[in-house]
Amino acid sequence: MKKPILYSLLLLFISCDDILEVPDISDQQVILLAPAEGTSVQGNTTTFSWQALTDAEEYVLQVATPDFNNASQIVIDSTLTGTSFTGELLPNSYEWRLKAINSGFETAYAFRNFTVEESDGLSGNTVILSSPADNFATNNTEVTLNWEALNDATEYRIQVEEDTVIFDETIEETSIDLTFTEGEFDWRVRAQNATESSLFSSRSIVIDLTDPNVPQLSSPVNNDTFDGMEIDFDWTREDIAGSRELDSIFIYTDSNLQNLAIKDQSITKAFSATLQADTYFWVVRAYDEAGNESDLSATRTFTVN
Repeated sequence: MKKPILYSLLLLFISCDDILEVPDISDQQVILLAPAEGTSVQGNTTTFSWQALTDAEEYVLQVATPDFNNASQIVIDSTLTGTSFTGELLPNSYEWRLKAINSGFETAYAFRNFTVEESDGLSGNTVILSSPADNFATNNTEVTLNWEALNDATEYRIQVEEDTVIFDETIEETSIDLTFTEGEFDWRVRAQNATESSLFSSRSIVIDLTDPNVPQLSSPVNNDTFDGMEIDFDWTREDIAGSRELDSIFIYTDSNLQNLAIKDQSITKAFSATLQADTYFWVVRAYDEAGNESDLSATRTFTVN
């Protein structure tokens, strides 16, 4: 009865090994399609495209000015799953490169040089938004919106939308100071003159003024005792709509919470650690991307023998 069991286990081991094998793509190279070598792109929106590579899981796209050997700035650095990407670039000389990656291997970079030239008029260009970044979250209601100037533009139209347009103004400058309320907003800018206008460029912003809820500790329970094992910590907390929230766990060796043994972060409201024999005190505090934080949780203690 034992031999069939051993034989089955051997087949299972071989099958799992085959499943986990990752294809080696390191001797391959991605074929770049556009912009081609020496291309001049008209207008400040550039679409990068390439052929899909078998067994690739993601692609790393980077763009430098004027090139990677003399780079003054890396203007694009993105990891993508598709085979195209559209970005906004100021008139200048650039080099772009791309590599494919999977969970075990990566190809060498493929390189191409190109230039961006501003097209005549506004209709072939878009306004390049400078700051804040897309999906920016803050707990400050005073925000300055900035963008790059476009030739031939005499003014810029700015709109802010929260379900409906709540702000719509035209100015000559390339920045504006606005006061927001709490909420999620889209802001957009277009360039215009007496005869034509560009398309709107838009980004999102989150104004979050609310502290996260205080974490409620679940386990270990207070005064718990462990015999030298990995200890699982978990707690509860209801998330509040707004910016993304996370928790920091602090584990101390004194009741005054001065001698920090471990500090870590969690987005799952759980954490595990292997600790040496001692008495410990643990607390959790919640944070959000906007910069808000909760009060500290209650303190619990446990002992590892």
